[in-house]
Amino acid sequence: MRKLSFMLSALVLGLLLTGCLQKEKEQEAFINFNIENSNANSVWIIKDRYTNAHRLFENKGDVSVPLINGKGNWSYPLSEPTFVTASYHDSTADKYYSYVFYVSPGNELNFSFDSKNPEKTYTVKGNGSENNQPSIQKLINNRLNLKAYTQDSLPDNVFNAIKERSVINQNILNDYISQNHPANEFKDICALYVKYFPMWNYIDFKGDQIFNIREPFLRNESKWQAIEDSLIKATPVSNSKMLGIDEYNYFLSMYLTRIKERLWKHPELLKEYYGTATQEEAVKMNSDDPENLLREKIIEKHFTGKTAEFLYGTLFKGSIHQKEDNLPEIFSRFKQKYPQSEYISYIEPAIQKIEKQRTRTLTDKMVFVENPDSYQTFDDILKLVKGKTVLLDMWGTWCGPCRSEISKNSDSIKRHFKDKALDYLYIANYDVGKEAKWKALISYYNLTGLHLLANKNLTANIMQETKGKGFPTYVIIKKDGTFELSEAGYPMKREILINQVEKALSD
Repeated sequence: MRKLSFMLSALVLGLLLTGCLQKEKEQEAFINFNIENSNANSVWIIKDRYTNAHRLFENKGDVSVPLINGKGNWSYPLSEPTFVTASYHDSTADKYYSYVFYVSPGNELNFSFDSKNPEKTYTVKGNGSENNQPSIQKLINNRLNLKAYTQDSLPDNVFNAIKERSVINQNILNDYISQNHPANEFKDICALYVKYFPMWNYIDFKGDQIFNIREPFLRNESKWQAIEDSLIKATPVSNSKMLGIDEYNYFLSMYLTRIKERLWKHPELLKEYYGTATQEEAVKMNSDDPENLLREKIIEKHFTGKTAEFLYGTLFKGSIHQKEDNLPEIFSRFKQKYPQSEYISYIEPAIQKIEKQRTRTLTDKMVFVENPDSYQTFDDILKLVKGKTVLLDMWGTWCGPCRSEISKNSDSIKRHFKDKALDYLYIANYDVGKEAKWKALISYYNLTGLHLLANKNLTANIMQETKGKGFPTYVIIKKDGTFELSEAGYPMKREILINQVEKALSD
């Protein structure tokens, strides 16, 4: 009996401790707003890290806080400290103001200012105010403007400017700590911000500079790269503690793309990423999938832990409904590495759909134009479809936007025009030599209609004659041989295209 009593007591104590731990783990945090002379009816809050699954995959990290006579309040259960950005639009001056808070579980902050002079009237009081005084905004809510250096062919000037700003950042933090005595965790995350600031700002600028000046950058690329390498050695890019800073999370996603682009330009480096493959094999694998598989290889080589998990999330987020090559295989490997990842439930339904579409095969409703090399001009195409109303889709297997538009709109358009005299012509561009992949995607997307693999002359002439600006380009060809570009834009406003085609059918 005593043993049973002891077990029950232990169970009750365990439940009580669990309840206490749960309360400690997650507590409500509050921000109360008081805006004098306000002409706005709301404050916009970004409340979750970009790494959170529902924000990354559903864009559900924002909330609007209504203001009544300039007053409003926001509350949210937190299990760990986080940065929260509050934005306010002054409609009279047509200016946006933002304030970055560092909010911990149990904080209650009272934030006020006069909308006639916001930046000079900010006041923060209450529990947690020591981490949120206005002077810290000079560090965590102040972007570095480097436009003056966008024509420089060498990195010295911009790097010196970044270093100078880094010294200023350190002084701002030192002064803030001595004057406000913030919490240790806040000091730690701000110290990381200061430490990593030169690395991510330099790499961000360098990534754009190739597009700003092109040939002069390529001529001096080794000098730009040497500084990047030295910065990464001092501040390793893969650091899970930095995931608490959204600005850094955006940088990580961009950095993954920059490495991919560098490997495209320097295929001699690919062997480092494909394990035991020879250089020739690595180039071939990259040619088959220069997007998803390559990004997986980059993540494996350069990132670990939570940082790698987050970048896998950005890989899936950016590729689903666009370039879905190898995603089921990559997802299988991802689940093995991160079986408890909150991303899985968001990704898995899309992967199942991809696997189902992969089982599709070519049908007799997918017709391939014979002797494609005999078609050299748009006039040849007009003769091919003479007397028909045709929706022409200029696309490519390599083109993410093309595949996205097909995925989102093709079935709906065909359902709308079912049993109407509309034909479909799909011309694939810059895909010569990729016939297997081209046909696989035709069946994958169920592209019933006429298909032609264009040579470069045909692509160039069609784009010139139709005045198409890029891919995808949609052209409506009428029975009389006249034609017009789609007015639906990108992303496609489907109803506009449907109305355009309806008019062409009725003419």
